[in-house]
Amino acid sequence: MIGAVDVPYIGRERHRAAVAAAFAEPGHVVVICGEAGVGKSSLVAAERAAATTDVIEGSCLELAGQPLPLAALEQIFFARGGWPESADGADQQSAEQRLRAIRTWADALAPSGASTTTTLVVDDLQWADETTCDFLVYLASTAVRRRLSLVLTLRDDETPRTERVQQAVAQLNRLPGAACVELQRLDREETRQLVAALTGDEDVDVDAWYRQTQGNPYLLGELVRNPGSRRVKDVLLSRVRTLGERAAELVRVAAVFGLWVSDEHLYRASEMPRRDYAAAVREAVDAGALVVEGGDYAFRHSLMCEAVLGELLPFERRELHERAARTLAAGAADDVVTAVAVSVHWEAAGEPQQAAEWSLRAARKSRRLNAFAEAWGHYQRALRFDRRGTDPAARLDLALEAAGAARLAGDPEAAAGLLEEALRGSEVSGADRASALERLGCFLWEAGHTARSRAAYAEAAASLEPQVTACHAQVWGAMARGAFIMAEFDEAVRLADRAVSAAREHGTTAVLADALTTRGTAGAVNGDSAAIELLREGVALARDVEDRAVLCRSYANLMVAYEMCGMPEQAAAAALEGLRLLPEYGLELAVGAALACNAANTLIRRGHYDRCAAVLAELLDGRAVQGQGLHLHLERAELQLRVGDPAGARASLAAAAPLEEADEPAVVAAVATVRAELLAQEGDAAGCLRTVDEALRRLAGTQDRRFATELLVVALRAEADRRGPVPGREDGEDAARLAHLEAELARVTPESADDVDHAAHHLTARTELARARGTARAEHWAGAAALWGTALRPREQAYCLFREAECHVTERRREKAAAAATAAREIADRIGALPLVSDVDALLARTRLSPAPAPRSPVEERPYGLTEREVEVLALLGTGATNRQIARKLFISERTVGVHVSRVLHKLQVTNRAQAATLAAKLAR
Repeated sequence: MIGAVDVPYIGRERHRAAVAAAFAEPGHVVVICGEAGVGKSSLVAAERAAATTDVIEGSCLELAGQPLPLAALEQIFFARGGWPESADGADQQSAEQRLRAIRTWADALAPSGASTTTTLVVDDLQWADETTCDFLVYLASTAVRRRLSLVLTLRDDETPRTERVQQAVAQLNRLPGAACVELQRLDREETRQLVAALTGDEDVDVDAWYRQTQGNPYLLGELVRNPGSRRVKDVLLSRVRTLGERAAELVRVAAVFGLWVSDEHLYRASEMPRRDYAAAVREAVDAGALVVEGGDYAFRHSLMCEAVLGELLPFERRELHERAARTLAAGAADDVVTAVAVSVHWEAAGEPQQAAEWSLRAARKSRRLNAFAEAWGHYQRALRFDRRGTDPAARLDLALEAAGAARLAGDPEAAAGLLEEALRGSEVSGADRASALERLGCFLWEAGHTARSRAAYAEAAASLEPQVTACHAQVWGAMARGAFIMAEFDEAVRLADRAVSAAREHGTTAVLADALTTRGTAGAVNGDSAAIELLREGVALARDVEDRAVLCRSYANLMVAYEMCGMPEQAAAAALEGLRLLPEYGLELAVGAALACNAANTLIRRGHYDRCAAVLAELLDGRAVQGQGLHLHLERAELQLRVGDPAGARASLAAAAPLEEADEPAVVAAVATVRAELLAQEGDAAGCLRTVDEALRRLAGTQDRRFATELLVVALRAEADRRGPVPGREDGEDAARLAHLEAELARVTPESADDVDHAAHHLTARTELARARGTARAEHWAGAAALWGTALRPREQAYCLFREAECHVTERRREKAAAAATAAREIADRIGALPLVSDVDALLARTRLSPAPAPRSPVEERPYGLTEREVEVLALLGTGATNRQIARKLFISERTVGVHVSRVLHKLQVTNRAQAATLAAKLAR
């Protein structure tokens, strides 16, 4: 325990100052690293004595070589009356609920705007679990507003059992106000000072002391007490070896419990008469083998505890662990750490069945606390230790329970494997088997095994009984969702209709909302604009569902449906509204990431590049994403290509590399489109065509024609660019390539003109084909530009206007060429499509066209010749806002704000922000 040592503290003034600050004011995060015995706990104890903050302590613990999950958090919250109510016993089991629980715990410990300053001290972080790490990182990230500081100690001579610990330490050290205090052993002079302080004698043979301890402060303290020790083990056990038989036995019992043990538990496990126990405890405390910590006893240092355990013989270990297990179990403490400890003791005692029962208890308690990673670990122990032949239904129920925890812990692969094993040869049938297969399908899908997932769904449907139940709604809804994702829209509509009907009568609100979302979106994609009303109903229902994942999916699909129904303005509004739904750390939810991706894509389509860049930066920078979150890298790559950053796009594409293995049509098309566009910009037309051909082959069996059409636009544009502004005579290979692409284009002709976006893509592809052959006409490009304008796709509209201008030049219509080029440049410049701006400028310079005069806005609307965005920036300058505040207000980057501010100052002919603010105030009157 922290503060259980009394060795004087020597030197390390800089380190002490960093720790002292955390005990005096909020906003500090101090991670103290060093080997065992180097003085981490002593440093904390030395500065804690002068603390002016409210100090809360907890320790991560290890027992029998295994960390005890949630031990530190349980100590912290039990000191304040127990776990916060809303976190313990929550009915909703979802990844989002875990995030809510962490925020609830943080608010209970140190609410935002608290009147008092708190310092949280957590010892031995190397034994922490995932949930504890997540909690500490979240606390540290919000420390200032909570008036909180954190002091954490970490043994860096021991590899953490959980990889998350190293990630957490790295995240903590990157935070503002963070300090990593690395304690080294004492040098010879510091060793001399410490020995002199301990012995009271300034005449110190420093070389002898240093040779035996290498400057480790704890070992120095113990060696001073027993100078005759010659080995490290003798130093550590010197206090124990002075004890009588009963006191030594008591210390061995205490060591089995770990670093500390309560007086009641030590007495019961000792199996000594009360008088003998009292005498033994007194002797151990007087000798300094144990120290008193409130109502508990603790070892002076973990090194001493480890040394005592190392002396035990195997039969002694088993017997003492059995005593500890029975003692803790008899107390029936209703907490997760006790359950884990009892399980570990029974395992060490050689009683696997008892260990299984207590592991299962620990798993369920951890799950109710939303500590899913820890729950999954306990379920694995329970399944490994359980030797009983339970009935098939009970075994399947346990497997479902454990698999659900694995999935929530972020390991759908393990969840699927466990459930497949449980179902293999199981005698369970009917609704129970169908429900289990539906869950298996869900886990397999999330693990990326699409074909196996759909096979599990099909088997689930075959297991359904004739009478329709809630299980039918769940299974049919899952099958419909899978069919939709695989672009089998007719099948998705058919299955979703069945799911909606069953869910209206028997299912939950969440199942009905999800089925309506699938039905409405699939219908919209199929050209049924009335189906969007079903989707809106699904969105409305999802708002009342506790699991926000359903609402996130509904909004993600709502954007797609609006696009398909030719409602681009509504799509953009849904994107911005959907982004506001993302919970803190929302990318941990697969559907949260999907919502963010759809929203980012919608912003790109609308030409809101600055806003999209800000959104992606907030979601990606400094964070490692997985699964659906990888799609955000694709969106960033697409954005980077549009603003002229191919190197950045290549890096973003590399970050999304795991998506290359996906077989979902939308993913295949998205990856191929970005890669083909990148290769085209880099001048690799052949690589571009290979990428498109491979994607078209993989998409051949899908119902959605839009994917292929977008890919063909990229390929045909690359082919036309390769031939230059004046195509030469085609050779056989050129003609064959164009004929191949023309045939592919004919297969994806829009069935109706209602889908403006698809129609615009197809007309653009046909016109690129004509450009490659030298037959493109200005009116063709003008028609495509008009369609893109209707679809509110400014970048595509500007591109077609640019090509229209080229055709006008060729046809010697210079005024029309100038008008089209000017319109193209204005749009491209406004949205920040820099490559397109350069292309238009090159055309104007090459042809010596004079840009058409832009229409002047009324003076009262655009004073001093300011653009609309510059007017917004000027208004905010008038409030005294900083560049960062302006960037957040307008959803643009600080660098872009800096450019706008410079332009505003130039146009106003003022030299500083204060003068600009004065003019802004006058204009606002």
